[in-house]
Amino acid sequence: MTNGGNAGLCVSWQEAEDALMAAFEYLRSMPDRERGFLSAGSRSGWPEIVRESWEYADAEARPSPRLSRQHAEHVEQFLTGPKPLANVIAEQHRAFVGRVIVMQLKPGPDGFGWDRVFRQQRGVLFNLVRKVELPTTSDGLRKAYERAIGKVAVAMTLASAALA
Repeated sequence: MTNGGNAGLCVSWQEAEDALMAAFEYLRSMPDRERGFLSAGSRSGWPEIVRESWEYADAEARPSPRLSRQHAEHVEQFLTGPKPLANVIAEQHRAFVGRVIVMQLKPGPDGFGWDRVFRQQRGVLFNLVRKVELPTTSDGLRKAYERAIGKVAVAMTLASAALA
């Protein structure tokens, strides 16, 4: 947090985005038990033909790094717990925000750009006031994302103040 993590200080927008991105990374690192089950030949009840044809149980499945308890608590605090901080993002925008975070974490050969987000969203975004999907621009998508992360920053600030 800003200024050494002292209680009562505001969490910056960048800190909130970094924390949310870290939670996504940690979540992706968690083991997938179903994948392990399907790739374990002797323990799997699935016929061999199914195991070979599914990309889900492909040969490149490798063990994920072990997460520390701190990482698991971070994921729970932001994404999977009873009251995750990501819930401050409007429900209609959560998939959009998640998509942007994944696109930033895995930018591809051309890098990250709001024009790519625009194409992925097909140029529309749910309007929270009118409660309908409306056409928007890449700049409108960027602003909606910034507002959502700003709400996470406020929630983080309030959570840290509550712990103090």
